[in-house]
Amino acid sequence: MDSKNNNIDRKEAIKRTGLLLGGVIFAPNILGVLKGCTATPGDWTPVLFSRTQASTVTALADVILPADDTPAASEVGVPQFIETMVNETYSDEQREAFLAGLDKFTEDSRAELQVDYTEGTDEQKYEFTYFQNRIALEDPTGETPFILTFKELTMLGYFTSEVGATQVLRYEANPGIYDGCMPLEDVGRTWAT
Repeated sequence: MDSKNNNIDRKEAIKRTGLLLGGVIFAPNILGVLKGCTATPGDWTPVLFSRTQASTVTALADVILPADDTPAASEVGVPQFIETMVNETYSDEQREAFLAGLDKFTEDSRAELQVDYTEGTDEQKYEFTYFQNRIALEDPTGETPFILTFKELTMLGYFTSEVGATQVLRYEANPGIYDGCMPLEDVGRTWAT
């Protein structure tokens, strides 16, 4: 990455997000994965989310993991995964907090962008999401802000999907020798196992 250029590519963003989330996984998310929740592509009729919430979830997931040489988050079923996780593994209190955070995100984006989040340009959505992330990282309350929970769910859904596990991560049932001091750039993609 060029030190004069502040833009990062998708792979670097995924790597940094993984480092940011390392070890700080929200307990219901672990439970959901252990119960077998995975993202699967296909048609989706929201059960928990309103139509507006579902549209925002889809757009936000695609801002976090857009399409490049691999499919976007919505193409592998991440929005459905997020709804399933929130609906089936979160407690009533956690579910209400997530939905309240989603509604506040939608309202704040509408006030800032002067249009619904889903109708903003890609650049507007990215800038607003980046700003929300910066605010969340500086939050002194100790509570996990909505945007960080959402990013965690997005990454979890993506990398437990077939596409995430086979096209983005590398999988080898019997990896070769162990070299614990190898730079990620030499390996290529992160290992799924």
